Order: sequence, then C-alpha cells, then structure tokens
Amino acid sequence: MLASTLCFALMSTCVALAHARAPELGTALSSFVRSIVNLGVLLVLAGGRVSVLLGDRRPALWWRGLSGAVALITYFAALSRIGAGEAAFLNQTSSAWVAAFAPLALGERTSPLTWLAVLASAAGTAALGWPRVDAPTGDLAGRLLGLVSGLSAAAAYLAVRRATASNGPAAIVFYFTLLSTVVSALMLVALPAPLPDAPWAWVYLCGAGLFATGGQLLMTSAYQQGPVATMAAVSAGTPLFTTLLAALLLGQRPDPLAQLGMGVLVLASVALPFLSLRHGQRLA
Repeated sequence: MLASTLCFALMSTCVALAHARAPELGTALSSFVRSIVNLGVLLVLAGGRVSVLLGDRRPALWWRGLSGAVALITYFAALSRIGAGEAAFLNQTSSAWVAAFAPLALGERTSPLTWLAVLASAAGTAALGWPRVDAPTGDLAGRLLGLVSGLSAAAAYLAVRRATASNGPAAIVFYFTLLSTVVSALMLVALPAPLPDAPWAWVYLCGAGLFATGGQLLMTSAYQQGPVATMAAVSAGTPLFTTLLAALLLGQRPDPLAQLGMGVLVLASVALPFLSLRHGQRLA
C-alpha cells in the first residue's frame, strides 16, 4: 500500500511538473492524456478482451466512472491553481465525506467517535481551504475545486461499495478510466486549448498515466491482502508524499495555516478507518 501511495503522489507531481513546464496546458488535456494512457495499459493487461472489463454493467459502475471522472478533472484543475500538496489534501477529504454519507447511501450506522473524526477533518479542511487575503485570483477557485474533487471521490468510493458485490477490481477501474477519457475528450472539443510546445510536458503527462495505473493495481492488491482499516490509513500517505515532492521539485511550500490544516487532516484520515472498523465489529 505504501508503494501505491507513492505512485499516486508521483502521478500528481508529474501533472504539476507538466503544468509548470507548459503554463498554457489545460486541465482537460492533462486529464485526457492521463486517462487514455491508463485506459490503454488496462486494455493491454486484459489482453484486449473488453468483455472481461465490462462487468455486469450495473448503474453503480457507471456512477463510479462518472463521479471518478469529475473527481479527477477537478483535482487536476485545483492542482494547477493552488499547488500539488494542498490539492492532494483537499482531495483526501473524501474519507471524511464517505464516513459522513455512509448512513444515507449505504444504511450504515456511524459511531460518535467517527463523527468526531469527521468534525476534526472539517476543521482541517477549513484551515486548508480558507481564502488567503494576498493569494492570486485563482486561489479561491482552486480550493473550491479541491473540495469538489474530495466530494466527487467520496461518491465514487460509495459506488464502488455497491459495485464490488458482483464485479472485480479491473471492471471498476475500467469504467473510471473509460468515462474519464470520454468526459475529458468532450471538454477538449467544447473548450479547445493550445497544445503545449514543451516536449517534457508530454513526457510528464504520460508518466502520470503510468504511475496512476501502477498505483491502482498496487492499491487493489493491498486491499486484497491486508486489513482494510490499515490500508485505508496508509493511503493518507498520498498527500504527504505529494506535498514533499512538490516542495522538493517545484518549491511549493504551504503556509502555516495550510500546514495546520494538513496535520489535522492526516490525523483524522488515519483515525477514521480504525474507528469505523471498530464500530462495525461492535455491531456485528
């Protein structure tokens, strides 16, 4: 699972580096290249047999794909505006949103301690997402996009819970990459933008797709082999790795208020899966 978090962090860093190399690079194009590379690798691994990846075509698969596509596009949009680290932490709020919406979406009860962790996560999000007085114009929009990416990712994860009853990991990932490719392609048609001239921007975008594929496969394997709560807690390492890489390679260093919010979010993200598991065991 640790290797998976590093792959996802490298994916985000590659996208940030691509936008740094080519400021004219649009979110739709970076999302499209990342998705089409991911989709291509998935088809190769399936031996070109699309029928293996289609699953039972239940609505939850399509909902997972669509909400995952929105999460990806808004995450990349936030990343290009407020930096890789802060965008990654806002995206990570998905764990708190899942815990908050699970009673409504899945009929699962949430313990008081879990709600406490959700409130702590909300406090961390407020500190991280609070508009800065001296920030660039795109700052507020970037933070809002980061929050939308977290909400959309939570919707995707809740859909995964419903879809896994009769579908394997490959089918679930396939719908995500397929719809991400389609949605970002439609955005490219509706909102045409110039192609980046910097060759390295294309290299970084292709690297993002490869790292994303590795992260998904490693994450799936980790959840199959290890305790769910432990794996979910370790996944909080993704925004941490992303922040460190962004600081080292791009010089993006969060301000003190953002650092406080990040710390609170890490604690809440690590605690939530264990609190949820403990409550589930008590109800069983």
